[in-house]
Amino acid sequence: MKEELIRVDNGHFLSEGSDYQFDIFIARGECIGIYVDEHLTSGTAYLDIFKGYSSMAGGAAFCCGDRVGAVELKRWILQNSMIVDKNRFDSKELTAQDFLLALARPMGRLQKKQAVQRLHAPETIQMAEQMGLTFPRERKLSALSMLDYFRLAVFRAWFWSCQLVVLDRLTETLRRRDMDQLMHCVQLLLGQGTAAFLFDMDEEFLYRYANRVDVVKNRKTFYRLCPEEYDGRLYEILGWERRNNSAARPTPQHYGDKVMLTVTGLTFPAMPPLSFQIRSGEIAFLRDENYNTVSRIRDCFLGEQRWLSGIFCLDGRVYEHAELAKVIGTKIGVQIERPDRPGGVLFDNLTALDNLSTCLLPKAGRHIVRRNLTENILSEASQWFSREALLRPLSAWPLPERLRFSYFKWYFLNPQLLICFFPFTGQESAYHEMIIDMLVVCARRGMAVWVVSSGIDAICEKTENREFLQRLHYINE
Repeated sequence: MKEELIRVDNGHFLSEGSDYQFDIFIARGECIGIYVDEHLTSGTAYLDIFKGYSSMAGGAAFCCGDRVGAVELKRWILQNSMIVDKNRFDSKELTAQDFLLALARPMGRLQKKQAVQRLHAPETIQMAEQMGLTFPRERKLSALSMLDYFRLAVFRAWFWSCQLVVLDRLTETLRRRDMDQLMHCVQLLLGQGTAAFLFDMDEEFLYRYANRVDVVKNRKTFYRLCPEEYDGRLYEILGWERRNNSAARPTPQHYGDKVMLTVTGLTFPAMPPLSFQIRSGEIAFLRDENYNTVSRIRDCFLGEQRWLSGIFCLDGRVYEHAELAKVIGTKIGVQIERPDRPGGVLFDNLTALDNLSTCLLPKAGRHIVRRNLTENILSEASQWFSREALLRPLSAWPLPERLRFSYFKWYFLNPQLLICFFPFTGQESAYHEMIIDMLVVCARRGMAVWVVSSGIDAICEKTENREFLQRLHYINE
């Protein structure tokens, strides 16, 4: 039996006035998956324990077999664990060596000198090579791919002999083959006795790598799944329907003869030029590994960022950057709302009907009778949502319906181009199919749908919406 590393029995943790009940157990060399029914409540509260933001208010805690109190538990976690997540350091000055040394632990001059010497030791060089860290340590952090950044973070945990590493939702950022490479690095840590927690909303990923999956439901550790219980049991526990695994990805098809968007040599700072076309009815996917692309494009359409050179042609007309503001919300829709967060919908305190009316009025022209427009909107939207719900503020809607409404708005407005920034990030996998269905519904209306995200390989493998896969094509692969 492996040596116990950390255990919390019937632990009560207070976070923002709410009581969370977590049972935590992990032994050396184990990899435990943590699956939550709601990441922004239970998931955040669980992670706050390892960030030092939350203290145990009740229960029994043990570290390396010794009984400890709340203060000793927090101190042990802060001294012996590290978190790897997608919130990277974007400083243009920091190097990989700064990340390993200066940003890891407070050190005196002598300790830092010894650490630098260890960086050049044969054992350290060998481990770096095994983890695929072939770039020089003088390279800037901002120049690293997300995969190299995460591998460097895992290597840092090894370098400082961390006993516990926590990986938070990395499947939302990395594609499947990159995750396999990163998990090879994690398995090197496990082989040397380090333990790992995987916080993720991709159950297939957890099933593949975790020795056990702890399910958190209704703010407490609800169930522990062993490998022999993985097949469908998670969905049964959470009350969701189990989706069948799909076959290989179908060959994409062209929908519509009309080329709606043509981008030629569009260049932003520190980015290679973009050149592609999207036809009406197609769903085009642009992979973004490190959020640089989405940041530049979002700032272009919603801010003052201009492209350096190139051509942006929508429906046969070439637009300069200064002209984009005139067509955002009418000819171009930008989906950046996060309905799962408080205030995550643009006009959260307005009714759904008022939201639709406000967005449609600029498109309808000056001579439309507002009362007639409102009645027409209510009549058509009632085919999707109840009339009672449409007359309530969006803030009072349940999450799945708010999420669905955020896409229905674009279906209703029917822009020529719909740009979606990271539509699946932070969403429970139970909602992925709903998002996919709504993207297809928008594409059916003839929109050119442009998705910018970090990777959707696993989502494509699980979806049963074959039309989505047929309409989907990859821009930069």
